[in-house]
Amino acid sequence: MPLPTVTIFGTINNIELKYSQSNMAICSFTIECSEKNAKGEWENFQIRSSTFEKQAEFVNQWFQNGSLCIATGKLVTEMYEKDGKKNYTTKLKFPKIEFAPKAKEPKDGEQKPYTPPTPQYEKAPMPQNNLPEIDIDDDAIPF
Repeated sequence: MPLPTVTIFGTINNIELKYSQSNMAICSFTIECSEKNAKGEWENFQIRSSTFEKQAEFVNQWFQNGSLCIATGKLVTEMYEKDGKKNYTTKLKFPKIEFAPKAKEPKDGEQKPYTPPTPQYEKAPMPQNNLPEIDIDDDAIPF
């Protein structure tokens, strides 16, 4: 069964670029998401992730702590033992990181929620029907 693929919108934090012994770039970071629950309280979700090679260098160069991002990858749960106790962590593997669109600045102290931009499509011209009109008697139609 394949791993579930998820897309996460949030802020990227704790960006750290390292190089392995074979000179492969590895960038670790956290993506934080939050929303208000039914009680009006903020619920936060943090997910750890790592990227490699060119994607790692891209994240390190163009993102900074607090930048909005959209990350798509495989969601996995890993288990590790610490002090004889089993611990579980959820990670985003093989993520593709993109810039998130920024919201427009509010005017005069207004606070507007973020709404993603809607795509603008050009209207295709209506095809011209150049067929001649045929006069058919309704009684001549067999159905």
